[in-house]
Amino acid sequence: MIIAVDPGKDKTGCAVVEEDGSLIFKKVIPTLDYEKEVAALLSRYPVRAFIMGNGTRHNEMKDRSIKLLKTMERNIPVVLVDEKYTTEMGEQWYWKDHPARGFQRLIPKGMRTIPVPVDDYVAWIIGNIYLGFVKAEDVGHKKV
Repeated sequence: MIIAVDPGKDKTGCAVVEEDGSLIFKKVIPTLDYEKEVAALLSRYPVRAFIMGNGTRHNEMKDRSIKLLKTMERNIPVVLVDEKYTTEMGEQWYWKDHPARGFQRLIPKGMRTIPVPVDDYVAWIIGNIYLGFVKAEDVGHKKV
């Protein structure tokens, strides 16, 4: 089992992911509450690795994570992965879980807005990138 994190300035996505890529838990948390929230996850789940996207504020968040793990006496590596296109993938995964209903189905996908942050989905994807189940090419982006 792994913890995956999508670090951010104001909000951070966290996910607990099984070795087969399946989701156990996901949540968007305030970055100010990061240590408290992650400590609770580390206490609840048998985590073997701590995975983090290499985007916004990752250096600061990696340092905070290492300090937390040391405080909790957990010898778990913190590994950075490339989070290229993960926000786009997070939006795709969100729409798979929450398909448009009613008249919203008539609005083209590119014009729909997601009503909530998808940082938790992005964290799940970051975990799947680490596990080898997802690649940036999976987003179907023209630039990939």
